[in-house]
Amino acid sequence: MFTLTHSAELVGIHGRSSNRGSAVNGNPLPVEIWVIVLRDAQYDDLLPRYKWLRRYALVCRAWRPHAQQLLFAHVALRGSVHCKLFTKAMLSFRDPEHSDWLRRSVKVLSMLMDHQEIYSDVLQLCPNLQELHLCVYHTFFRPNVLAALASYIPSTIRILRVRAYHYTALFQLLSLFPHIEYLEVDYRGPNSPIPTPIPWTPPEWCLRQLWYSNRRQAGYRFIEWALSGQASSSRSTLEVLHAQCPTFSPSSLSTLGVTNLRSLSIPRLLAQDDLSMLSGLEEVWLTVPRHPSVTFLPLPTRVRHLVLYRLSENADYGDIFSELTAHFERPGCRLEAITYHRECKREEPGHVEDIRMLHDFCAGHNVHFELMDPPYGFYAGERVPFKPVSEFPQPLLLSSRRVATQARLASILRPTPRKSTLTGRITETAKKAFGHPVQSRPTH
Repeated sequence: MFTLTHSAELVGIHGRSSNRGSAVNGNPLPVEIWVIVLRDAQYDDLLPRYKWLRRYALVCRAWRPHAQQLLFAHVALRGSVHCKLFTKAMLSFRDPEHSDWLRRSVKVLSMLMDHQEIYSDVLQLCPNLQELHLCVYHTFFRPNVLAALASYIPSTIRILRVRAYHYTALFQLLSLFPHIEYLEVDYRGPNSPIPTPIPWTPPEWCLRQLWYSNRRQAGYRFIEWALSGQASSSRSTLEVLHAQCPTFSPSSLSTLGVTNLRSLSIPRLLAQDDLSMLSGLEEVWLTVPRHPSVTFLPLPTRVRHLVLYRLSENADYGDIFSELTAHFERPGCRLEAITYHRECKREEPGHVEDIRMLHDFCAGHNVHFELMDPPYGFYAGERVPFKPVSEFPQPLLLSSRRVATQARLASILRPTPRKSTLTGRITETAKKAFGHPVQSRPTH
């Protein structure tokens, strides 16, 4: 990742010539091998160490361009001041060809935006941009700023992640991206309703995945807007939908015509929900399966992977076991795996009845059980990637700090030794002293 502290140093690196030569003069390797080595060597337990890349760029002239290319692959700019400094740094390279090569190396760009025009200048410097992360705090975009953004947004962008605090700026921004296939929107603004009707026309995009989070309101109207372009092609191309809204009802999806949906993430599932129209559904995430009760009967029998977040500590795990069994025994049920996201505190090893219940169900029905301890995404670098879905469960990158082995699961499920009491210790001492059983008098 490129940050502002790197700009002056990298400009100087390109201006100097190295007399050290290649670091591998004794046994030279193809450049392609070194690129693979540097690409993997920048990570330490899923965390990119950008200082390492800066040091790699100083090793020799053979390493320098490839290390710099990896360093510029992800650029993070925090506000207009950083954007101005980045623009100045990119235009101050002594070799224009090298500057152009680095600008074309930028694949992911993260920016904190406001109402100024400098952000369009940054987009103009990144012609090969593939993924854009934006955090928008202000209320709306001025017409000249909006026009400048529309002129310089690269058509190569396929992934857009937006965190917004006002609906006007959010809809203004989304209308500028007709080419994206993966959209994530995290709305954290005030509890104000979405404008009725929504005055912005949705782009003619063909979304493969849509992630929408709004902790204050239902998300149906936004999801309906996102899927109601002029050609409504997103309704046939959408494969993954994550709707993290408090009162979102999955039954409403039947009116949207998302016929090819394969993965659905919702807070909870109720007995009256109807998912029969989602005939291609293979994966379901329940992120708040606590209230008012847990049921699995509305799940289509085609679902192969069920993902659960922590169940309520006051839940009747026997009833949940019965619900799972009833769903599994339905004709044509294809359930193959259950993933449970739950943090297990080591100081409370005895409170694992929910884990034991799910483990026993999976063991008794030949279903694969996976415990995510702590929940996936807890560590930096763990994020479900945006890419075409090919299988369920999707392969995920796991931090080595996450101990999700069978040995760890066995230690969690191991019965907790009964805590000794003063009366018990006196009784055991008396047994050893007198050589025969001693019965302790029950206390009332």
